[in-house]
Amino acid sequence: MTRQKNNVVYMQKKPREVRVNSRSVAVCAFFLGVLALSIAPNGIAQEPDVHFIDVDGKTIAKVPAQLKDENVYLSVDAIKRVFDPAMMHQYNHPRKRLTLKTKNKQIRLQMGRPTVSIDPGGRVLTLPTPPIIIAQQPMVPIAFFIQLLPILNDVEVIYNPSLRRVRMRPKGTWTPVEETNSQSWAIIIDPGHGGTEDRGCEGNTGLLEKDVVLSLAKQIQQISKQERMQVYLTRKTDTKKTHFERIQVANRNEGKLFLSLHCNASFSPHEKGIKIYLNNPKGQLRFPSTVGQSAAGQRLKILAQANFLKQSRDLAAALQTELNFLTEIPVETTELPLVTLSEIYMPAVVLELGYLSNVEDLEKLSNPEYVTSIAQAVTRAIRHYVSSVNRSVPTTVSEQ
Repeated sequence: MTRQKNNVVYMQKKPREVRVNSRSVAVCAFFLGVLALSIAPNGIAQEPDVHFIDVDGKTIAKVPAQLKDENVYLSVDAIKRVFDPAMMHQYNHPRKRLTLKTKNKQIRLQMGRPTVSIDPGGRVLTLPTPPIIIAQQPMVPIAFFIQLLPILNDVEVIYNPSLRRVRMRPKGTWTPVEETNSQSWAIIIDPGHGGTEDRGCEGNTGLLEKDVVLSLAKQIQQISKQERMQVYLTRKTDTKKTHFERIQVANRNEGKLFLSLHCNASFSPHEKGIKIYLNNPKGQLRFPSTVGQSAAGQRLKILAQANFLKQSRDLAAALQTELNFLTEIPVETTELPLVTLSEIYMPAVVLELGYLSNVEDLEKLSNPEYVTSIAQAVTRAIRHYVSSVNRSVPTTVSEQ
């Protein structure tokens, strides 16, 4: 086809006709359908293994899992591997009843029903998700392990659903905090920054450090009350507090433990992860004293916490254990002379929750469920630390 413009003749190409082979489309659709069915038959998908770990993070057992309707299920073989290798089980297909015999106990489950019966004793537990049949095999939900393991093995069990981790700690490794002891343990939680002038770090979504740490501090205080531990906050609202005012809260309430909460930021978007910092006076960070002058010149004061460095390390270790359970990146502990902890004469730690400059950390700290998991982990760490101190005989700590 031709057309003329300004006495110049142009050749205009005819649009190419595209032909679709209906048979090819049908074949592609068939294979796509088969692929979709193979990936998720009946809504069931193979998931990464569930790791049962000890308090040090070492794997006790690695068990294949299956996901159905967003719930994680494990097989009867997993029960044997985690509970008791000598366990006997019997499954009645017509009645859909599963009976487990382990450690002089008989456990009865009914597929599709959330109740679990334990004899002798006639104890009945209710699971949030009932056991079901998958591929003609009885499967139990992860909640079965969380609720039954403490009863059968006398262990403390917690579950991290995002990393598929189940941690087991022998109950004998810690002593529950008694009310009389806990009331004398005044724990000071210091949410860093605050007010319009000191907002701290800011993520690219507008998330502010001052808001994250205050929310976390309030949750720690709330959870600690259930544990019968007394927690005081250096600030309860979005207000600016000076370093001296924060120290006053600790001294006025006779604090025995000080935890300062912060978030991190970096010019590198790749920096991420939780960090723990201790105030080690070996660096001998000095600043002018506010008390008088000497003939030789300005008096200097060493920011020292030497008498509490060992206890601070113990607290940091407890935090490390609990927080490592929540993250794939190991939590690091660094010792520096820290102005933040100056004149805090008690075991003290700075906890940096993550980098607001990192996309992954920012997403986590924007998730209320993740912040709650941090609060629970911190509370567990404090509980175990206080318990260990209550068990030990007081000793004089020499300067480190």
